[in-house]
Amino acid sequence: MTAVGQVSDRKDRPAYVRFQRRAVQNHQASLAAGKYVGNNVDYALITPPYSKDVVELKVETWFKNMIEDVRNDRLPQSWADQYREMYDKWKVGEEMPLRGTAIRGWGVLSPAQQETLISMNVLTVEDLAGINDEGCRRIGMGAMDLKNKAVAWLAQLNDLGPLTFKVAALEQTIKNKDGEISALTQKVTTLQQDLRSSQLRVDMTPPAPEASISAVDILPEATI
Repeated sequence: MTAVGQVSDRKDRPAYVRFQRRAVQNHQASLAAGKYVGNNVDYALITPPYSKDVVELKVETWFKNMIEDVRNDRLPQSWADQYREMYDKWKVGEEMPLRGTAIRGWGVLSPAQQETLISMNVLTVEDLAGINDEGCRRIGMGAMDLKNKAVAWLAQLNDLGPLTFKVAALEQTIKNKDGEISALTQKVTTLQQDLRSSQLRVDMTPPAPEASISAVDILPEATI
């Protein structure tokens, strides 16, 4: 139907998309004004995964086609949402979000290898792990080694994911227990202080005078 469906159906990674704003002549307005009149029109420049081909569509047309592609299961809804988010960020001058771990700064590859992949629109580790034969041919010698590194790195990341959550949960449990122990320790300390204060007050209380018994108290009145 449209290039969007063809582009997006090819692989399980979204297409690489850039946006441009171009001045397009408004012929009717130009004729009426007797001079050139142009309108700003936004274009989407769509590159299929691992390809050097670029499909250019007006953004308005592209979004209309995407609605149809999603309805006919030619495009995942999540991809359509991502493309719209990218366009919205581009319009306000923000950097477009990547889908995955950025190749630039990925310590497994050298800076030169990173830049080579980025120049081919392989922007994330996930892109590299899923690269197809066409993409490998474009990279050339060593492409499979790079792909295998990406696959192994992601597999390790996925394996460590559940363990990371378990460790984090255990650490939180320990923190909670530490808090409970600290609170109990404070209570015991307070009770000990209260006990010492009570004992001190008892020790400082003067003893009651001893009762004295005289002869009057024990002898009969007649005897006295």
